[in-house]
Amino acid sequence: MLSVLSTIAPMFVLLGVGMVAGFAPRFRRAQAGLNAFVFTFALPAFLFVAVTNAPIRDGVPLAFVGISLGVTALVYALVHLGAFLVRGRGNLAPGPLAVAATYGNVGYLGVPIVLSVAGPGAALGAALGQLLHNMLFMVGYPLLKSIRGGATGGDGDRGRGGWTLIWRLAKGSLLLNPVVLAVAAGAVVGLLDLAMPAVLTASLEMLGGAAVPAAMFAVGLTIKPAFEGLRSGSVSVVGVAVASAVKLVGLPLVTLLAVVLFGGGLAPQWVASAVIMAAMPVSSTASVIVFEYDGDVRLVGATTLVTSVIALVTIPLILSVTG
Repeated sequence: MLSVLSTIAPMFVLLGVGMVAGFAPRFRRAQAGLNAFVFTFALPAFLFVAVTNAPIRDGVPLAFVGISLGVTALVYALVHLGAFLVRGRGNLAPGPLAVAATYGNVGYLGVPIVLSVAGPGAALGAALGQLLHNMLFMVGYPLLKSIRGGATGGDGDRGRGGWTLIWRLAKGSLLLNPVVLAVAAGAVVGLLDLAMPAVLTASLEMLGGAAVPAAMFAVGLTIKPAFEGLRSGSVSVVGVAVASAVKLVGLPLVTLLAVVLFGGGLAPQWVASAVIMAAMPVSSTASVIVFEYDGDVRLVGATTLVTSVIALVTIPLILSVTG
């Protein structure tokens, strides 16, 4: 556990620096630009270089794809059902609670931690894991909401608008997503063993080198606003506790169980990718999706704060269990 903690501790130190910087208005104003830089330039360059150097010719295990998608979807469904059954007593909205319990920060946190812990050989698993995870929520959640609206006789105009939004999200999260395009380009270069100009390779490596520190700093900037929402007392403490426990402990342990039952042939780097992605704290992107369809993002924002802090302890514990 100490070796894992020593590996990821510098990342959380950067997160803490970002959290402190978040008290200064000029840094809070820069958050949107910093996020755009990481998502559009630094993280794609980081993943492109990593994927081109990954053993991509060995292929992608179907067990990894099934576990990454299936376990998250199953846990989401169970939390959603549980919240629906107790909604009258606990005043918990099933959709936001289920999202808060399963949608992890796989891009900014997951990818850097996977590569730091499992090494460059896990680049393909990290890239594919974050892609599958984001696709499940950014496309699947709007789809479920639209289907549910149509099945329950909801507003027809909203239903048609929902399908338009699904296409917009699918286009933005898949077809025009810089991260997806970078992973695809890296896969092509790696499979064809293409030689790139040295100046281009060096430039991409320099740009990608900014991804991890900038991403961790950006995550830290989100903590103060989330804390203010939690301190206001308008968020269900029970809901935050349940979502945090499921996200940081339940989901990674169920993922590990699925690996034992169905992924016996997975190489260590694929196991590490699946478990680490499942152990990530809640993504700030979860608030965007919940706001679009549910309006109230206080529960998700508060859970993002709580899980981002507690993950410093739970991630090394989960990784120590995986061996």
